[in-house]
Amino acid sequence: MKPPVLIYHKIDLPTSDVKIRGAYTAPKYFEKQMSYLKKKGFVFHTASDLVKYFIDHGNFPEKGVALTFDDGWKDNYRNAFPILKKLGIKATIFLVPACVGKTTDMVTADGEGEREHLSEANIIEMSGNGIEFGSHSMNHKLFNQISPAEIEYEVVESKQYIENMVQKPCTVFAYPAGFYTDFAKEALQKAGYDAAFSTVYGTTNIPDIYALNRTEILRRDSYPFRFGRKIRSMLSE
Repeated sequence: MKPPVLIYHKIDLPTSDVKIRGAYTAPKYFEKQMSYLKKKGFVFHTASDLVKYFIDHGNFPEKGVALTFDDGWKDNYRNAFPILKKLGIKATIFLVPACVGKTTDMVTADGEGEREHLSEANIIEMSGNGIEFGSHSMNHKLFNQISPAEIEYEVVESKQYIENMVQKPCTVFAYPAGFYTDFAKEALQKAGYDAAFSTVYGTTNIPDIYALNRTEILRRDSYPFRFGRKIRSMLSE
């Protein structure tokens, strides 16, 4: 039972300094992918709604899917948000509060230059239009490399920051780079999160609500046959 959760990062074209381009999806292809899912009858949920359904029913809703974005890049507002509004699609963005409103290289890949993140005004507008905001930790530190005290700070402070900003509960978390520990799962539960998402490191067949896997959509999935195959693979596992 693989969680029907997709993960995107940047909805944009890569700049000349980008060496690893997999995290980029061109806006025109993103719109085609969203239209494909709509035509196939998929129902879009926020990550927290999908989790609540799983907790209540022990499975995921038929043809339900959650669309998630990590890091909180400005292009999510410029390029993805207009498409999501046009198609009436809900989504969840996992924010790094230390990056909000800044142009920084804190979360970029090695060798890449600074990149703009969502502003508070962007976030508040999106929050009022079907976009949920979860935490991607306060400073995007890898949880397998920091102390328990630092993990507690990252999960608690980021939750409070996001809730104060959008005036809504922040109940879902995405681990930076997908890395997690048993202590991190306990800290998230204690802090009041309902679930946490990983990437390839998460559980699939028997979902662990604090280590849910996601299916990453990469630049190479711009080809329709690749995207369709990845969606079918997600549903068949």
